[in-house]
Amino acid sequence: MTQGRHLIIVNPQARHGEADKLTPVIENLLVRLPHDTVETESPGHAVDLAAAASGYDVVVAVGGDGTVHEVLNGLMRHPAEQRPALAVLPTGSGNDTCRTLGIPFDLSDATMLLSTGERRRYDVGSCNGLYFNNSFAAGLDAKVTAKAVEYKVTKQRDGLWLYLTALMHVLFRDLDAFDIRLGFDGAGPETVRTLIIAVTNGATYGGGFKITPFADPTDGVFDVCMIDELGLGEALWRLPFVIAGKHTKMPVVHMSRHTSAVITSDVALPAQLDGEVLLENRYELAMLPGAIECVVPRRDS
Repeated sequence: MTQGRHLIIVNPQARHGEADKLTPVIENLLVRLPHDTVETESPGHAVDLAAAASGYDVVVAVGGDGTVHEVLNGLMRHPAEQRPALAVLPTGSGNDTCRTLGIPFDLSDATMLLSTGERRRYDVGSCNGLYFNNSFAAGLDAKVTAKAVEYKVTKQRDGLWLYLTALMHVLFRDLDAFDIRLGFDGAGPETVRTLIIAVTNGATYGGGFKITPFADPTDGVFDVCMIDELGLGEALWRLPFVIAGKHTKMPVVHMSRHTSAVITSDVALPAQLDGEVLLENRYELAMLPGAIECVVPRRDS
């Protein structure tokens, strides 16, 4: 892969501030790669930095899924024919985007990909004017995400352990289904009561939960998982199957594939978009096939 100029966007607060300590390491690893490095100063700053990255061949998000989410939204402001490629160096808590793209979690290996990897087109989802590369989920999942945001700060947790402990808190204290009106692929809405609705490009969310284990982020369609209302006991014994991606044929689980969805609710419905918390009465989701080019491992490697 040719080494065009790279913009490295570092979130120094990722993984409880550890990413800031890794910046000199990354600079040493990138010594032979033409690049500029900037650090984000506040939430949302990576969006602006990526949106202003004209003249760069690749924009590299250094952080977790939240950082990648911001960088993606900035890159999507570029005209398609001028849009830089997206690369990721994982220094975050969940790193589900890296799982989706096949990027190694080892920082030095991931950095090497900037020179040795290949570019491949990946799908992007849109939701209410925002973009996501991995997952949208409403209901229980959004409550878990909100609790995980709290636990990340108060308990200094990360990865699957962070989301698993947040999930256990929600299961024991706030296990409620919700009513929505749902329409897929332009069809009229139907009233549905569900515990979870996850609309994904990638196979995992929440630091490794295999919610849609057969999702392909290059096939131009979303994978959707919905789970019926459950009691606490039922939810607990099914949980290991969901973590492992072995839940898809359970009678209470409904898997499907679509290119768009409209979800409405009479009350504000909590949701998460690549781990970012939303609260709206209406969510309009659409698939943008192959909308972003990403730097990933070579298929022959």
